[in-house]
Amino acid sequence: MDFIYTSYPNQVFFGKGKTAELPTILADYKKVMAMGEERWASQINAVSDALGKEKLYYFPEIIQHVPQKLVDKAMVKLKEEKPDVLLAFGGGSAIGLAKALALETKLPIVAVPTTYSGSEQTNIWGISSEEGKTTGKSMDVMPKVVVYDSELTAGLPLSLAVTSGMNAMAHLMEAIYAPNGNPVTRHHALLGVEKIKSGLEEVAREQKLTEQANIDIQFGAYLAGKCLCEVSMSLHHKMAHVLGGSFKLEHSYVHTVLQSFVLNYQWEYLSKEIKGDFVQVLGTEPAHKLQELSAKAGGPTDLKSIGFKMEDIEKAVETVLAKPYENVAPLEKAKLVDMLQHAYEGSLEG
Repeated sequence: MDFIYTSYPNQVFFGKGKTAELPTILADYKKVMAMGEERWASQINAVSDALGKEKLYYFPEIIQHVPQKLVDKAMVKLKEEKPDVLLAFGGGSAIGLAKALALETKLPIVAVPTTYSGSEQTNIWGISSEEGKTTGKSMDVMPKVVVYDSELTAGLPLSLAVTSGMNAMAHLMEAIYAPNGNPVTRHHALLGVEKIKSGLEEVAREQKLTEQANIDIQFGAYLAGKCLCEVSMSLHHKMAHVLGGSFKLEHSYVHTVLQSFVLNYQWEYLSKEIKGDFVQVLGTEPAHKLQELSAKAGGPTDLKSIGFKMEDIEKAVETVLAKPYENVAPLEKAKLVDMLQHAYEGSLEG
């Protein structure tokens, strides 16, 4: 019990139908700038009607990876409308745009996540340009209020719900053994693993995103975002971003496939206590359980099936090793190549 723990200030409203409270949450602000894809227009317009139409301006353009050109376009509107609060309605892209605006203006953000992304719980921002993606951390982009409404995630396509849930699971996994971890974050991470596991098992049984499965995965994803903000991520996170960014693979699919193999890689270097934590929430073979959760719920279990090429393994490993970072197990080229070869085939054995 010797640790440093930093908690991050925000208020969370969690529950079915919680978006109905948005007019009350926003009542003390003079002008709201809302952003979200047009499929959320009816919900945003309902907030506008409740506040009074002159009190809300709606910016409907959302683009993945938050391109600088979009930020510039939204900033022009922001300067015209002069809001004193930003309302982000959607997944990581909508919340990412609000963060990019808040980075410059320091306006508070009210976030309403409609996926299991976790971005709404972090002080991490990212803006993309022709040269690539620039990311950073700033308390100016940390949402002040987050509203989780299970009615908004209930319509997620099943494949997206599964891989998005497993993406959140990967953040929880790395939070459990984070080199700068602490017992508070680890406790939240273990609870998150239990919830997502429960939700994915329900999906596997029913072959659909039931109301209970949705609530369990949404709550686990909330905790995953919280953990992502509180401790550093290691090999899994780095490898997933390399495979996604350098080889143009779908981000959540990579997370879904990789985590079993990364946990195997880390396993012998984990403390007895942390191994016990994993066994307690995932059973006697935690890596196999993670793979099974994806397989039974209809998610991918090997890199080959999601478009990765065997001949790119060496290049991926070299990219990961090019920038050293802290990890539980030593980062050795031969072992990492072996890990990716197993992940390519989807085989945890051998």
